[in-house]
Amino acid sequence: MNQKFIKRYNSTDTIAALATFPSKAALGIIKLSGPRALDIVSKVFKPKNKKNLKKVKTYTLHYGWIIESCSDKKKAEKSDNLPVLLDEVLVSVMRKPHSYTCEDVVEISSHGGVFVVNRILKELCLVGARLALPGEFTYRAVINGRIDLLKAESILDIVDAHSQQGLQVALDQLNGKASKNINDLKDRLQLVFVETEAALNFSEDLSTDTAVSELIKSLTVIRSDITALIKRSAEALILKEGVKCVICGRTNAGKSTLFNRLLGRERVIVSEVAATTRDVVEETIVVRGVPLRICDTAGLITPKDLVTKEAVLRTQKAFGEADLIILLLDNSRALSRDDKFLIKKIKDKKKIIVINKTDLKQKLNLKDLKGCRGRRVFISALKDKGIVALEKAVAEEVSFADIDRENSVFLSAYQRQSFALIEEKISKALRFLGEGYTLDFINQLLAEALDEFSKITGEVLTEDVLETVFSNFCIGK
Repeated sequence: MNQKFIKRYNSTDTIAALATFPSKAALGIIKLSGPRALDIVSKVFKPKNKKNLKKVKTYTLHYGWIIESCSDKKKAEKSDNLPVLLDEVLVSVMRKPHSYTCEDVVEISSHGGVFVVNRILKELCLVGARLALPGEFTYRAVINGRIDLLKAESILDIVDAHSQQGLQVALDQLNGKASKNINDLKDRLQLVFVETEAALNFSEDLSTDTAVSELIKSLTVIRSDITALIKRSAEALILKEGVKCVICGRTNAGKSTLFNRLLGRERVIVSEVAATTRDVVEETIVVRGVPLRICDTAGLITPKDLVTKEAVLRTQKAFGEADLIILLLDNSRALSRDDKFLIKKIKDKKKIIVINKTDLKQKLNLKDLKGCRGRRVFISALKDKGIVALEKAVAEEVSFADIDRENSVFLSAYQRQSFALIEEKISKALRFLGEGYTLDFINQLLAEALDEFSKITGEVLTEDVLETVFSNFCIGK
């Protein structure tokens, strides 16, 4: 953003945005929030019952029409006083402070055509509204104290959820579970900080072996709990982003056919011509409740040009990042040099060996796979045979049974970085205590750790943190 973030998110404005996807649809919802929301809508809304919208009760629904505002004086003078109707709508009123933003909020439910919703938005802006920036409604919910930054980010996690498990963690976070755990950690660190602060200000004696031992004990437990939280957040990332599953195999083994079959649609081109797939293609699917970021890769052929060379390099990189490999072997062809190279390349990876093209005459000698460990599944991707068995095998290989969903927490990149800094500062404080440093060094480190906690929860809203969080939101949220 070119200008200062907080200045652009001017909370004194009344903002408006389309809250639904702009397309031909049954409904389009336009949302307004701010001090003039009711006044602005009143200028373009003609209720059937002729009620004054500015005086209606909160949480009420009103039927009527959106009309042209006649903000143009010349146009108004030429008018015969008959309003120009734009659309038949329902208007919802939610008065402050009991709304999403803790401001007056109005939602207009119109028909879902692209032209009509844009026309309504234009009229609202003509009479005083401003188009909302990405995430500005949620930003207002944060600065007005309705939710903290952790809850705000959980809203994005709900929108991005790919599985029931991931959705449940995000909902728990929105309900305050993560905030409670993190605030508890902060409060415990705050108590230790207060002890050191009091000792510095009032010359209390914390230099005895017992006092230092208690301080070390408290900080060690807090650090251990933070380390566990960071670990749980890494596990939760799998629930959020899914397991990376790479389909690999020699050229024309049927990788793209299998990829399309698992996806349920024709995503990549299938051809008998070798090396049709020239890049790593990734899609997210859910297999028996397990989110998979499934990748179709180029066959490992000898590069003949820069394009195929880059394709092979990207395929090899995908192997390194994969949580699970599906090694696809061609039942109708004997094991080749490329097959053997792949088997060697992924020998230490978690994998499923899939024998494809079982509808054709077998030429693959299974004895040649004796040294290749992994679950085996026999399929015909072209004939849609064995796919259910493969899905079952994938789900069992990447089971979430070991993940502690009850205590999982989604942390963004900047939050993980902040927790790493907190962990580092507490570790340094513990080292200083062990080496006999004076208390002012310990106190300063704990103060810096608490500052990082405040950034995580949103008690301190810095420009870089706000921009990192809210630039990921869509307009209208």
